[in-house]
Amino acid sequence: MHTAGKVLLIIGGIITAIGVVMIVGGAASAGLNPESENVWEGTSGDFVIPDDDIYGIYASASVSCDQIIDPDGDGTGTISISITMKESIDDSSENGGEYFNKDCEYNSEDDYLDDDYQRVGSISWLWPSADAGDTVTINSDVKIYIVGDIEAFGDAVGGGLTALGGILVAVCGGVILLIGLILALTLKTKDPVIMQQGQMMGGQMMAGQMPMQQQMPAQQMPAQTTAQPYEYEQK
Repeated sequence: MHTAGKVLLIIGGIITAIGVVMIVGGAASAGLNPESENVWEGTSGDFVIPDDDIYGIYASASVSCDQIIDPDGDGTGTISISITMKESIDDSSENGGEYFNKDCEYNSEDDYLDDDYQRVGSISWLWPSADAGDTVTINSDVKIYIVGDIEAFGDAVGGGLTALGGILVAVCGGVILLIGLILALTLKTKDPVIMQQGQMMGGQMMAGQMPMQQQMPAQQMPAQTTAQPYEYEQK
């Protein structure tokens, strides 16, 4: 496999994995689960309002919202949810005021709320007003969950944007993976040529011997001279 293909496959895999993590995390944040994202839960007790927010009251989807007793006291319904100001408040004119505002029209199939839950009302923030730091007393026939709606909606929007960004990142990673796969299948790495040492030395010797044989002059044997004796005449 070519080196460029390997590098692109690794990079594309990492980017795709990051995109998948962003999608999963963003999708989880985009939905509201009152059981895990509440500031208070239960059937009775005191609740100190932490911030200036719209605090929604949520219950199980199995609860009939229409059967909740209207806080105006018209006597209809069989399920009681009561939220009143704690009597220790300095302004005694608000002691005992009903702060639960029933609202059964909020729920729809297309909202970001988990289908196992429904919004049945809110803590009234108009009149009588419940401000940050005030303490309210809760008495309910069913288990309820109190959620800061503005903060939860902001988290849902942020989760949706994160999931959308994760999709784009995953698509980019997939493109890089595809390019890397194409390069890995088309480009081939050239194998290095290995010459054996014996062949190389033999070739060098042959290359070195040939010129020497060509340059070596033919040796000529010296001509043999026959010494002929001198003949002396005797006089």
